[in-house]
Amino acid sequence: RQAEESFREVVASKPNDPDAYYNLGTLALRRNDFDQARLYLEQTLKLRSNYPEAWNNLGMMAAQQGRPEEAIQNFQRSLELRPGYAIALLNLGNIYRHEREFAKAEESLRHALSLQPDDPEINYSLGMLCAQQDQMQSASQFLLKAIAMRPNYPEALNNLGVLYVRGQEYSKAEEQFKAGIRVAPEYDQSYINLARLYAMRSNKEQALEVLQKLLQIQPQNAAARRALDDLHSTP
Repeated sequence: RQAEESFREVVASKPNDPDAYYNLGTLALRRNDFDQARLYLEQTLKLRSNYPEAWNNLGMMAAQQGRPEEAIQNFQRSLELRPGYAIALLNLGNIYRHEREFAKAEESLRHALSLQPDDPEINYSLGMLCAQQDQMQSASQFLLKAIAMRPNYPEALNNLGVLYVRGQEYSKAEEQFKAGIRVAPEYDQSYINLARLYAMRSNKEQALEVLQKLLQIQPQNAAARRALDDLHSTP
């Protein structure tokens, strides 16, 4: 709120300052207030059309709202203005990945990796891209790199566990899910996948215990309740 008030004061005193509108748009985007974010970011670009960060943020918003073609265009515009913009390359690669345009995704993500090889999010995205193409060894390597760079990365820990389950390395999978719970107790997917692993291995009591722990933290978690009902209905 203090930041927003400060930027509004700048806009009031300097109505043609694109940076103030950009910062207001970014704050609105973080609040998922897409209407306000679009208003401010479009005003930013009216004042300074060659603003790569604003184009990138418009792309992020379009992606979150389920408009991939618009998101791709915005990220590409950002990269026309700054070809070495790793964040826009990462975002573009992820859109292509979700759209299953794997060759384009790999091109964008590897370009981003060449610019920032120690970025955990870029390594994570490449890991997920490899997993989508059943390249399990490469996927594991990228996820391990992401975790080495950011040990408290729950999505990477969880998805590495999923890869280990697919490879029938159940002890390693259990270790990853437990690590995810330890570093991010609010991240529900690690609990649910650990419970599924226990249930799959006929450890029903352990599965129930994990789900009950999650429901103590998030009593209304629908996925946990469904998993609990499934366990109770299993002989």
